[in-house]
Amino acid sequence: MAWCKVWAARFEECLYDGEGQLLNGTLADYFVPMAGEMPDIAVAHVSTPTATSELGAKGVGEAGTAGAPAAAMNAVNDALAPFGARITEQPMTPQRILRALRKV
Repeated sequence: MAWCKVWAARFEECLYDGEGQLLNGTLADYFVPMAGEMPDIAVAHVSTPTATSELGAKGVGEAGTAGAPAAAMNAVNDALAPFGARITEQPMTPQRILRALRKV
């Protein structure tokens, strides 16, 4: 699940014109990930029951994946640091990285 959050940090973006009209509101205009953008996925289950509920169950959600976009952004900025470059907005598109490197 964390990969989904990293994908969002790398590619996902809603684009608006000057009047606030959404420009990529359909799948025809929005970047949809394909096999080339996805890593190999290994599925595993971790079970850590709790003694504080009758069933031993805990909450379910994506709270554990919340740090993934920040970690990905920090990794990119660490790689850019020797070049005196930094990006501060998501998604981390190739254009933004090249702009930070002053190559575009």
